[in-house]
Amino acid sequence: MRVALFTTCLAEALAPRALKAAVLVLEHCGVAPEVPLAQTCCGQPMLSNGLPADAATLARRMCAVFAPYDAVVTPSGSCASVVREKYAVLFDAGSADRAAAEALAAKTYELIEFLETRLGVDPTSLKGRPCAPLTCHDACHLRGLHRHGCTAPFLSRAGCGEVRELPDMAQCCGFGGMFSTQFPEVSTALGDEKLAHVSSTGAGTLVASDTGCAAHLAGLAHRKGVALRVISPAEALAESLGLLETGAPNGGKP
Repeated sequence: MRVALFTTCLAEALAPRALKAAVLVLEHCGVAPEVPLAQTCCGQPMLSNGLPADAATLARRMCAVFAPYDAVVTPSGSCASVVREKYAVLFDAGSADRAAAEALAAKTYELIEFLETRLGVDPTSLKGRPCAPLTCHDACHLRGLHRHGCTAPFLSRAGCGEVRELPDMAQCCGFGGMFSTQFPEVSTALGDEKLAHVSSTGAGTLVASDTGCAAHLAGLAHRKGVALRVISPAEALAESLGLLETGAPNGGKP
């Protein structure tokens, strides 16, 4: 099976460690992912700003770039959701573009979803080493993939350590793409409430299934002086498997 890593703009800019972790975990599971250098933004910002024609231009490019692959995997839930839920409706029914978009949607996966549903990985077989207690926040976009709430059970069964339930996990963290810039006061308030829920668990590590959520919450924690590690599911797995050293809070060096 030929697998491509869909890196996403935010992860390339803000979370390269998550991308490295995704590659290491996939390799550990017997997959050698390729990284197509021609990939660009998936068009999510354009869709959020009401620019479907611009989003369609990027969608056509993404479809062409990833056409040769059997599966496309990304560590960022929102970008997977855009490809899966938004691409096809950008094009006329029966058109070649619509067919290409549907084909890409059918083979695009969020990382944990890919491991569990496409590779059929039994998380207990990973036999990770327990790490410090953690809690999980799943991005709102995972609802559209029918994967909301799936991260914590997988990490727990994979032996990543004590995974503590996050109160009101279903609530948005406040990032919401352009929402965070258009309504910063509401965005910050939601983020602060999410951080309070994280604090109530006593866990020093938060696993966030989307790069945007992770950046938002890590930034708020840093500004509030809260020592909190915010990492991706890929990093949680890679650390547990001994493929990456455990990092320090708020993006600091170990």
